[in-house]
Amino acid sequence: MCREAKLHKQICSDILSLHDSKLRVSRFVSKFQEEKMKNYKKLKGIFTSAIFASIAVLCSQQAMAGSYTSSVNLPVLHSKGYVYTARVPVPASVRAGQVIKNVSWDWNVQGWPRGLQVQLCQAADRCVDVSRNRRASTRAFYGFLANQSFYYELKLSPSSPAPIAGQVGRITVDW
Repeated sequence: MCREAKLHKQICSDILSLHDSKLRVSRFVSKFQEEKMKNYKKLKGIFTSAIFASIAVLCSQQAMAGSYTSSVNLPVLHSKGYVYTARVPVPASVRAGQVIKNVSWDWNVQGWPRGLQVQLCQAADRCVDVSRNRRASTRAFYGFLANQSFYYELKLSPSSPAPIAGQVGRITVDW
């Protein structure tokens, strides 16, 4: 019987040890699941915040959508080869941060002189040749700031008649 008692004691000890291991594993799994749940909640919060921020940006861009129209008197062109500049004013109502989607223009001079070069620019490296398009639109300025002014550059080639009377240059900027 002694042998059976030892065996019984060993079995009981093994069972208790196994039960204790199960409890440790169970606690580990429970902590792991808690961490997993915390991470899930954090990610869920971040994802939800990102969605709301995206919606806010989209709505604010739509709410801020608009346009302005402005014009300038184009100069009389006397000198061949000289670049004349006519700056188009930006209305004070145009706020910083508004981004251009489209720009439309129309300009006119007396007649349709051969060799007249006309460009619509927002910066020295950001120009569109509008010489043969007196009225049109472009997306070439897409993504640039609407509160930066535009200007017309006009130049007579050596073969052009002079003087040429400038009339009006007009732009409409959509954002």
